[in-house]
Amino acid sequence: MNYLAHLHLADVAGQDDEGTLGNLVADMVKGPEVERLTEGVQAGVRMHRKVDRYTDTHERVQSSIRRISADWGWFSGIVIDVYYDHLLAETWAEWSEESLRAFTLRMHGRLVRGLPHLPESAQFGVSKLVETDRLMMYATRDGIADTFVRLSDRIARRLPQRARRLEEAMPLLLQRHDELTVDFRAFYPALMAHVLSLREFRRESAPDSCATAGR
Repeated sequence: MNYLAHLHLADVAGQDDEGTLGNLVADMVKGPEVERLTEGVQAGVRMHRKVDRYTDTHERVQSSIRRISADWGWFSGIVIDVYYDHLLAETWAEWSEESLRAFTLRMHGRLVRGLPHLPESAQFGVSKLVETDRLMMYATRDGIADTFVRLSDRIARRLPQRARRLEEAMPLLLQRHDELTVDFRAFYPALMAHVLSLREFRRESAPDSCATAGR
């Protein structure tokens, strides 16, 4: 799952500001950096990783990956992770009583408040996500294609031997859109239920909004 899903799931679990921040930045902080985070942010990082492990082995996610793997091989899981955020944004009203716009603004406030808890490199990544309104961009096809462009640039810098233009997956994703949506709608309620079963991350009181009414 990508940024929008991790933030939504943190909200489903009733995470506080620090836990929400940790769910977002788990892939931005590495090794010793994690140990220097506050315990609240570290708890969010741990939740993020549990969500990733559950997602990576789920039958419906694997089905989505197989739908594009002949063309995208090693990149298929990355592509589906990002495209699932588009599907979440597109079907948002099925999972939340709060509008996507209201949710993203509320998350922006949490993330900005949490910036002092992060190392400088992660502060930059979070600030850019807020400044570019990336979460809202997931709702459009142009926005998700732009996300693939940025991700491809990042991969090319870090792993030049694996460089590939992920935005070129868009025609295939749109061709498979209906089947991928079926996969996502079957998978996401199970993921939400899994998150709620993780008592170590669940706050027993109600979340701070009416945002998390899965249907």
